[in-house]
Amino acid sequence: MSTMKVDFKVVLLGDSNAGKTSLFERFVNNKFAKDPKQTVGVSFGLKTIGVRGSQVVMGIWDTAGQERYQSLTKMYYRKASSAILCFDPTKRSSYEKVKFWIKELRETESRCSIYLVATKIDLISSDEDWDIPQQEVMNFAQKNKFKTCETSAKEDIGVNKLFAIIAQDYLMKDEKGGNESIRLHSSEEQSKSGCC
Repeated sequence: MSTMKVDFKVVLLGDSNAGKTSLFERFVNNKFAKDPKQTVGVSFGLKTIGVRGSQVVMGIWDTAGQERYQSLTKMYYRKASSAILCFDPTKRSSYEKVKFWIKELRETESRCSIYLVATKIDLISSDEDWDIPQQEVMNFAQKNKFKTCETSAKEDIGVNKLFAIIAQDYLMKDEKGGNESIRLHSSEEQSKSGCC
């Protein structure tokens, strides 16, 4: 077994069908699945990103949003440097659930940086398409010192920008001595057969 250094851990949180898996797949694999399967438990991916002249390795955890998995999801918050709280702007219930995830996250990782992310922005053609007043979202984010972002995994809008901002913020925090790296074990043996 070899040890792989992950510079920081990012968790994706949000209600079921909030767009977490699509965001994860677009960033990690540059793919969009028209009908993604619901995440059962958690999915994990690694992505190296260049920012400010440095290469950082992000460990990204896509968690299940269904209520029956919420007790399991908590264990994946540990040592998370950043959390992306996803909500569908066309469904107020999706946005309201964000407050639940913040409370859950703060109980485990109180110093985790939070990014409030409106997904599925391709469904929005005017302000009337938002089921939540945008000003309400902005006021909530400002009050809690969260950064906000609008993304569309389908149209590949804002996804790379979001993760670049998260990486920049991590590096700035790291320069102040506020971060720890995580070590993962991976097999050195790679299969020689298969496609590609």
